[in-house]
Amino acid sequence: MPVWWGIFAYMMIVSIFGMAMYKAKVQNATLGPVDDSSSVVNYKSIGLFFALATFALLVYFAGQRSFIFDSTDYQYAYENYYTDELDQITEIIQGKAGGKGPLYCIVLVIFKHFTHGTYNDWFTFVALIQCVSIALFLYKYSINFTYSIYFFFTTSTFLWLVNGMRQFLAVAVILFFVDWIKERKTIPFIIVIIVAYFIHSSSLFWLPVYFIINYEPWSRKFIIFSIILTVALFLYSRSSFVEDTDYAYLSNLSNHNGVNPFRVLVMAIPSIIAFARRKIINEVASPFVKVWVNLSVITTECYIVGMFTSGVMGRMPMYFQLFNLMLLPWLLKNAFDESMGKSILLASLIGYFAYFWYDMYIAGNGVYNSIPLDLHF
Repeated sequence: MPVWWGIFAYMMIVSIFGMAMYKAKVQNATLGPVDDSSSVVNYKSIGLFFALATFALLVYFAGQRSFIFDSTDYQYAYENYYTDELDQITEIIQGKAGGKGPLYCIVLVIFKHFTHGTYNDWFTFVALIQCVSIALFLYKYSINFTYSIYFFFTTSTFLWLVNGMRQFLAVAVILFFVDWIKERKTIPFIIVIIVAYFIHSSSLFWLPVYFIINYEPWSRKFIIFSIILTVALFLYSRSSFVEDTDYAYLSNLSNHNGVNPFRVLVMAIPSIIAFARRKIINEVASPFVKVWVNLSVITTECYIVGMFTSGVMGRMPMYFQLFNLMLLPWLLKNAFDESMGKSILLASLIGYFAYFWYDMYIAGNGVYNSIPLDLHF
């Protein structure tokens, strides 16, 4: 528990200091009502150095963890690969080495062969990739970096680094190429999805999502296709096909009773606000911001499915949930007048902090263990 609180405090202090120190305000990414960046004044809330530095402590402690959540499985899997030869890569490609996520396994083998590192070194390497991806993502698009970090931490999104690490690595890989969504570089982005598939098969869910997120938010086409997608996801999660995927072990766990409805409500707040202010959004939002709105809706739908599927689909939202980190501060600044925006901001700070307290202490997700650091909370 003290570890997560300490990291939270560090990230807030560094991000606030970074925002205070940053002077240059021109941002290349267009967040206004048109795509021509030369005609819109945009703002970047922090410099690149402080954006990356904000995640430094999280990388360190995520890398030093031991035996928390599903990290135990990743520890044992790491130990099962030997370091003398690289011929086991051929075995992985041929499917003879066992395990899922062949690209993940190949990179692991190469890392262990050349570094002879421990599983903590591997965890640190993966956490570094994940956090750099998120930092660059928020650096490019968040209009309030500190608030995005606050949202990231108090909604316990950071726990994906230590619970569901391989899937979150696939998320991070896709996130590096998020500009291709905005630029509609379809073929290159599909190639990225295929690459991510070989890390975690669930990344293929991005394919149908990619082709519907450019519809107008709340339009008939988007609503119809998103409902079809949700129903298909629900049926898939209930089918025997799950047993042949990366979610097989989750479907066999008796203690997975679905996503907590309280969490579903918390994560639905950005899409609820977007719906309430949909007329203003249609007038002032850029096409890419509208994509955020659609991804926020899909995030909510995934969480709703997760309530009724024994937790099997509870991890699917991580592919789209991070877009809420930019959407919510954008909504508070652009979809309300200044007074109302500040009031909702204050209410959200209190509400999300209360949820974080609940998740850490009541839901029991505040555990942290580290053998190298001799920490056990």
